[in-house]
Amino acid sequence: MKNLIKIAILSLSLVSLNSYGIGQSVDLPDLGTKGGAAITPADEHRTGATVLRNLRRAGLIVDDPLLTDYLNQLGYKLLSHHKYEPTNQFYFFLVNDNSLNAFALPGGFIGINYGLFSQTESESELASVFAHEIAHVTQRHYARAYDIGSQSSLSVIAAIIAAIILGSQGSNVGEAALATAAATTAQKQINFTRHNEQEADRIGIQILSDAGLNPEKMASFFDKIERESRLYGVNIPEFLRTHPVSAARIADARDRARHLPKKKVEESLAYQIMRQRIIALSNHDKESSVEAYQQALKTETGIKFTATQYGYVLSLTRVEQYKKANQIIDNLLKQYPHRIAFLLAKAEIQAKQKKIDDAIKTYRGALTTYPGNESILQDYLDLLIKQKKYKVAKTELTSLLKSQPKNPIFYKYMAKTKAALNQTAESHEALAEFYYQQGQFHQAIDQINIALKSVKNDFYTTSRLEAKLHLIKEETPPSTN
Repeated sequence: MKNLIKIAILSLSLVSLNSYGIGQSVDLPDLGTKGGAAITPADEHRTGATVLRNLRRAGLIVDDPLLTDYLNQLGYKLLSHHKYEPTNQFYFFLVNDNSLNAFALPGGFIGINYGLFSQTESESELASVFAHEIAHVTQRHYARAYDIGSQSSLSVIAAIIAAIILGSQGSNVGEAALATAAATTAQKQINFTRHNEQEADRIGIQILSDAGLNPEKMASFFDKIERESRLYGVNIPEFLRTHPVSAARIADARDRARHLPKKKVEESLAYQIMRQRIIALSNHDKESSVEAYQQALKTETGIKFTATQYGYVLSLTRVEQYKKANQIIDNLLKQYPHRIAFLLAKAEIQAKQKKIDDAIKTYRGALTTYPGNESILQDYLDLLIKQKKYKVAKTELTSLLKSQPKNPIFYKYMAKTKAALNQTAESHEALAEFYYQQGQFHQAIDQINIALKSVKNDFYTTSRLEAKLHLIKEETPPSTN
């Protein structure tokens, strides 16, 4: 059974990546064995973490620290108002896909496509998606489905994980995989899935209300997505495939929200800024993006006007109109001198204008206000390494890596820094960690072996490297050749 599960998941994963034109396979972990012990929270976390690494390896994770920080702040705001038994840390991330999808992986990993994020119009709408997915995780719907299901339920889990990797690329093969899995599912499993959705709605609506957000936005946003999806014809958005919406379900959600206390919800500038960041940076036509912002600024007011100005700055910077971008960002900083997004936009403009000392001063000033902030450090370290200021970069990285940063890029920065400082073993060790976090296990093993060869008479370092090598080998999937 164990091998059968692995083969099924691997097969679906290979199909998924082929639809992206990516040659290497994505290896997903075993989900357990039928009739064995129930899946533990630790098992769920390992499963989710492995899928996340594979998504990152496939280039499907947007490793933008500003966006990642915002998503995790919003996610943990919701979690702080949710009564649940914490078993794992949650991690919220953005998926590099313009389609409408959001999903919860086992173990507290929650992803949202940038396409779905940009379709929301308020923080409450975005939070409604997260609150729903949080409920799927805290109620352990993956594990519960496994415990009551048969072999067919394992096929469904495999298909769902494969569909996550597929996104909504319109792959006929991916759709066929989902259809086959659904066709082989017992009726009790279908009913249980519907119950999952109802339970996630009920809990998610309560989380929204307790967090001071608008609980009515869950039903209204799902209704909007469902209505807009009719324009897709047979290409139903992935979000509705995995979260089927019915009129009765929407009506039930609205009724629940109506019975909760009414609260005034303030508009969120942070949400509006991050939404504009996605819109600006995802537009491949840079010139049309500038024109679109010029038109939008004629009609927007309030904090939407402020956020639109920020999007305009990003678009101007992309087409190298630095003078105009600088004027606007300076005005924004007069109003919001400590807004990280604005400080980073200012430093980026300075760096692109070759005003390196000014950019470094801006970054250091921002770090004084926000010490250890990964969003600031990523841009700052990138500039330091480009300017070959390796000793300064090493000091910053040494402190940062003790806290296990979310983005693997910092290990790559450390590898470059150590190599430049002729610290060979440490450079390969850092690069191994980067590859490991990317899900590139064989490359990680190669780097550890190179590091071991360069270590001389250092028992502590050798022991550490050998322990890391053992860990990576344990997690390395067997060859499918």
